[in-house]
Amino acid sequence: MSDKFLDTHQHGAVLSRLRADLGATQAALSAASGVDQSRISRVEKGDVASSAEVDKLLDALAALGASGAADYKQFIAYEWGQIAPPSFFNPQRACLELADEALGNIEAFLSDESRPWPLRRQIERHRETLLKGASYLHKLNHSIAFIGPIGVGKSTGLSFLFDLLVPASLASKPIDRPILETGAGGTTICEVHIKRGPEFGISLLPMPDSDLRNLVSDFCASRWSVLKGEMKDSAETAGVSREHDRAIRNMAGLTRRRSTENGKITYVDPVSDLVASSSSEDEFRARVLEMMNLPSRTQRELWYDSATRQHPMEWVMKTFREVNNGRFQEASLPASIDLLIPEFGRNFGELEVSIIDTKGVDDVAVREDLDLRLKDPRTAVVFCSRFNDAPGVTTSSLLQHMRQTYSEPVNTGKVSILALPRSDEARSMKDDAGELAMDDAEGYAFKQMQIENELAADDLAGVPMVFFNVQSDDASDVRGELFGQLNRMRSTVEARLFDLCAAADDVMKNHEAQALTAALEEVAERLNSFLGTHSALAAREKHAYSEALSTIRGVRYAATLWAATRRNGEYSGLNIVHNIGVGAAKDARLRSERWIASLKDYLAVLAADDGLKLAERNVVQMENSATSSRAIFLEAVQRAGMEVYRGPLSQSDVWATCAGHWGAGGGFKTSVVNDLERWFERRTDLKDKLEAMTNALWEQLVIAPMKRLVAENAPEVSVTGNIVLFPAKNS
Repeated sequence: MSDKFLDTHQHGAVLSRLRADLGATQAALSAASGVDQSRISRVEKGDVASSAEVDKLLDALAALGASGAADYKQFIAYEWGQIAPPSFFNPQRACLELADEALGNIEAFLSDESRPWPLRRQIERHRETLLKGASYLHKLNHSIAFIGPIGVGKSTGLSFLFDLLVPASLASKPIDRPILETGAGGTTICEVHIKRGPEFGISLLPMPDSDLRNLVSDFCASRWSVLKGEMKDSAETAGVSREHDRAIRNMAGLTRRRSTENGKITYVDPVSDLVASSSSEDEFRARVLEMMNLPSRTQRELWYDSATRQHPMEWVMKTFREVNNGRFQEASLPASIDLLIPEFGRNFGELEVSIIDTKGVDDVAVREDLDLRLKDPRTAVVFCSRFNDAPGVTTSSLLQHMRQTYSEPVNTGKVSILALPRSDEARSMKDDAGELAMDDAEGYAFKQMQIENELAADDLAGVPMVFFNVQSDDASDVRGELFGQLNRMRSTVEARLFDLCAAADDVMKNHEAQALTAALEEVAERLNSFLGTHSALAAREKHAYSEALSTIRGVRYAATLWAATRRNGEYSGLNIVHNIGVGAAKDARLRSERWIASLKDYLAVLAADDGLKLAERNVVQMENSATSSRAIFLEAVQRAGMEVYRGPLSQSDVWATCAGHWGAGGGFKTSVVNDLERWFERRTDLKDKLEAMTNALWEQLVIAPMKRLVAENAPEVSVTGNIVLFPAKNS
């Protein structure tokens, strides 16, 4: 065990845990090891003097019955050459050790320039994929993101699932215990992250100044037009979301005041007085911004002070509500909020898990922020829905988005559905004979069959489902189901690494066998022939902008579209540029579908050829490689679609024309669609540019890496990307 290793590993923490898991005291360990108890205390705090001292304590722990002590001795004796040493408690530690050995053997194999080129190419590709997979498994941090429509009970559900509750003694009823703000919907102003921290605290990422001013501008424009009577009778009422309206009013001191006249409750809106006393909308907006006192709202970190004599979780709950509603005078409007809890996740196993409460879906489901969560390989996604509505419109929309845009299937463990029943809803379910469920468990079973049939009809079969009644169900069981998603994601990558190590080992052990070289050369020749006639991407199916126009037509609230037109198409609630990118990815997926199917069929024939049996593992890896490259291609095309259109759209006067339709009566959405469609159709240069980029990306990210594997003189390529695939169960 080297001194460097001692410096970089927390031996003390491991020793402490091994002792604690054994149930032994420091005194017992002192008696067994002959090491003074006070010295053991210092060692467990990180004061390690030498490897001999660690070995002595490990031997004593082993004698006391600590099964992990011998394993840890082997772990620290291992010399990691290619991968940084992982945590001893990493669930995939054995796989990482095997990958490290394989990578070392690969380096030695490739150092011999005389190796036949087919072998070298295969091994080079194995190395690249091994390094990516090992990097993924080495890290223990993951997130679980909860997504759902507003008012579904998402924040309440995750609060009870992860014990984000104030003590029962501090709440009048159990449902009031969540530290997250809950209500009838429209309560969470931004994405909230719950994670472990050094102490109880709240960390804020403020909304960019330009976004905040745009939001205030929307608020002022809508109130001005309504209170000044500038809107036509048939026009829809615009405005910001409920949570933003509430926050702006609180920050500016413009909250409605309640009064009672003749026994009737009435509300006085100070905004009306402010509008009446302003000579123009610009003056009105300037006064609101001044009243918000933005220059003084600079605080980003808030920490619990025991002097408040509040319970820490009560302080988090109350302070979060102040920030979330714009009532905390020193903080600006947040773009995201981190809730830091010292012991959060201690009982979650070996993984470092943070929980994400996304902003509720109020209109368009395929938002950019949610798309990022769906694509993040380290995040498991939980779609929340009401029990009676499950799977729900939002869940179905996002699952269809994944099916139509991503390369991997939806039934992989990446996502699950969490239905949130209320009292007696489960027992109201009926079987085929019309008989009511006898208990909640039977009601859940009936509902699950119903949901499975609905998903299967939409080609979305296989998505796991979980049920959780916050008032009666065991949170630990449901929490275990959700953690199972993360474990499955990691296990999939682990299995892929084991296969890669075996495939690489086969090549390297048998590299001198002429039969193997001949088999690989034959596979390469045949596949190269296939690529010679099957390299072109199929013709365009749909224009990228068709997705944006379709999304606009489906917008529930015209005010959402109005806000987008005022921001040149890039609004958090409706990002038209993002939707163009989604459209480009959808088209690219359709266009590449036939190619990937043809390749799989061709490789299946090669794998079934008895004469090529020695190369069977490598044929399988070729298919995996192509699938991985396609995933990277789809993501790159989505980015390309956004970048091709973003600049020209942001500089176009079409948005002023679109925004000008507001207040002119009905048909706002139709008018915007027509204006944008005409603009898109005129810009044939952008269509052609995106088409050229799509074909270039296909060649660069999919075809070139395949040719590199099968053509001796193919140039070296670098395929990059952060995609980790989660293949279907039968892959």
